[in-house]
Amino acid sequence: MFSNLVRKLVGIPSILDCNFASGLDAGGYLLYGLGRSLRPKVCVEIGSARGLSACLIGQALKENGSGKLYAIDPHEPTGWNDGNSVDSYSLMIANLERFGISSYVEIVRDYSTNIGKTWDKEIDLLFIDGDHSYEGVKADWEVFSPHVSKFGIVVFHDTTWDFHRDSKWFRSDMGVPKFVEELRVSGYQVITIDQYCGISMVQPKLGGVPLVSEDN
Repeated sequence: MFSNLVRKLVGIPSILDCNFASGLDAGGYLLYGLGRSLRPKVCVEIGSARGLSACLIGQALKENGSGKLYAIDPHEPTGWNDGNSVDSYSLMIANLERFGISSYVEIVRDYSTNIGKTWDKEIDLLFIDGDHSYEGVKADWEVFSPHVSKFGIVVFHDTTWDFHRDSKWFRSDMGVPKFVEELRVSGYQVITIDQYCGISMVQPKLGGVPLVSEDN
């Protein structure tokens, strides 16, 4: 009862009650909260599947009354599809319509490597949850992070798998933890939540964004 009351109060009454078959699960509350608090103009997610993260970000934008999420996913078989979410295009469309947020989410049915070649919009919130190989996640960071706004945030999913090797879902080719750890060691500020396979937040500026104006 308390959980349902909280969902009603924050404006996401039933999104998490829908079967998205996503490992992100309630970790998506973080994306919703960032969407509400950052009040982003442009959001980008790489990896949508059935649309859990898109629905939560889209709901935040809807409640803000502004902003657009560009949800990049080929919606075809890859090496990193969620279970039962291979041909997920029609499922995602249906979920966006169900929650009345289609106007805040633009589905970009393609690979991030192709979209990144011509990307020219400043990004306030970037969620990377597509190709989980080391090379794939690194490529997404290198292509899209230069477009992130000064106080924008990049969120990675599946960052703590090295601490959960006994999980039946563990894969030895999972490259996200290694790449995000390299960012941390290089001097990027990384905050990690060890829930829902690991969620890490990064601002793409070495050492963090200065909080005192350089003009002072």
